[in-house]
Amino acid sequence: MAARILVVDDNRVNRKLACDLLALEGHEVQECEDAEQARELLEAGGRPDLILMDIALPGMDGLTFTREIKADPRFAAMPVVAMTALAMKGDEQKALAAGCSGYITKPIDTRRLPLQVTEFLDAARLARSRLNVMIVEDHRIDLKLAGDCVLLSGHVVLSSTTAEEALGRLQDGHPDVVLLDLNLPGMDGLSFVRLLKADPKMQRLPIVAVTAYPDVYQRDELIAAGCSAYLVKPVDLRMLLQELERVATRTG
Repeated sequence: MAARILVVDDNRVNRKLACDLLALEGHEVQECEDAEQARELLEAGGRPDLILMDIALPGMDGLTFTREIKADPRFAAMPVVAMTALAMKGDEQKALAAGCSGYITKPIDTRRLPLQVTEFLDAARLARSRLNVMIVEDHRIDLKLAGDCVLLSGHVVLSSTTAEEALGRLQDGHPDVVLLDLNLPGMDGLSFVRLLKADPKMQRLPIVAVTAYPDVYQRDELIAAGCSAYLVKPVDLRMLLQELERVATRTG
């Protein structure tokens, strides 16, 4: 299946070889010679399905740039494959620790590269079908019901009981979607949404809000604050799962 691939490599010959091989397979290929160019492309709305990242870039090196990409929720799920001509013991582990999906050594094997890229793309598509869902809910029974529903559907659950705890977890993890109870102890859900959406790195994070108090939390106000969907308790679990998957897919 054709994909959008970004090749980041300061060596013009290597870059052209990789681009030509992938273009022959029907892929849409973009190229950059350093991290600065690649960052500009991503910020301008470029959304490659996979990045081939040379480790030894001038200026910011490839692994440092990969860590920067993975720290940004907008790009955290984007697969990055490291490439290097200086393969040494431990390099693969360093690449994986930085957030790379894998590692390709140079010189590029012209017969293997298209197959390697296809394998990385297939693995990324499989991973995208599993959502990381952060559930922010202080009611123990509702938290268990929602968590069980999400887990049984093959997704991954991160749970928090307060907005403050969720904010701390968001510094370390990057969920695909947040299921948020609005009536929380401490910071309420609406304040939590407004705080998240004020952060440029969190603006695209979809939030599904739920409440047992529709008279207090108005739908129009929540959508204006940045919620992607709004449900009233008691929530039909099938509908809840559909909404989580819908808004996560629409934003991804």
